[in-house]
Amino acid sequence: MFDFLKLGFAEVQWIVLTALGIYAWVINKHSASAKELLELHVRVVELEHAVRDMPSKVDIVKLQGDIHSVNQQIEVVQRGVTRIENYFLESKK
Repeated sequence: MFDFLKLGFAEVQWIVLTALGIYAWVINKHSASAKELLELHVRVVELEHAVRDMPSKVDIVKLQGDIHSVNQQIEVVQRGVTRIENYFLESKK
């Protein structure tokens, strides 16, 4: 009745090797190559260096404070220049 299901050693070997070949092909298709891993590693290292060289939030706050104090000093100098300019303009009259 089930004589067609009887397989010989050669048929079983062929089926197993075919299944292993298909499995290996699928695994290789979905895995990353060594070149891709190297490229990702290089990108990660570059990003780590870029982030390490970036200023922290504390550094940015300090810079904002420094900029604010420089702006205040510029305003004081501008007021002095305006006073001197007005003096010269009025003394010509």
